[in-house]
Amino acid sequence: MYTILYIGNIRIIHVNMSYKNFKIARILIAFFLAMTVSIAVSMENVLLAVSAVGIGMITMLLIKKNVKAVMVDEMVKSIAGKSALMAYSIVVPVLAIFSLVFMFSSLSNRDSYFYNLGMIFSYIVLFNMAVYSISYYYYRKKYGSDEE
Repeated sequence: MYTILYIGNIRIIHVNMSYKNFKIARILIAFFLAMTVSIAVSMENVLLAVSAVGIGMITMLLIKKNVKAVMVDEMVKSIAGKSALMAYSIVVPVLAIFSLVFMFSSLSNRDSYFYNLGMIFSYIVLFNMAVYSISYYYYRKKYGSDEE
């Protein structure tokens, strides 16, 4: 079902989209963004990359407004929460180990790429831990958990 809205000479078609069509549109937008940003990087054009990301974000927001409501039950939320915790529990220690290996293997030459990569990994680990701690504190306060 769709409605047509006329603004001057511009015709806007408002379509109620199913979740399946939304997923397809999301994949196409991601493909468009990947192509455009890779072309922009190869051409060394920052403006093209930034504008493509901006257009992609605006398009996603406009498309997301047209999606019919999808009911999500507690089991899906529980599975999503457990999988996010599992991903966090695996990624953070692995990145921390890679960080230590790269940094300690290059201690004699601190200008090497491995040392810098280890530093980047360590900052990513610290950022992930900070985000997790802040979100955990926020949701604990929001839902009134008594555990300390």
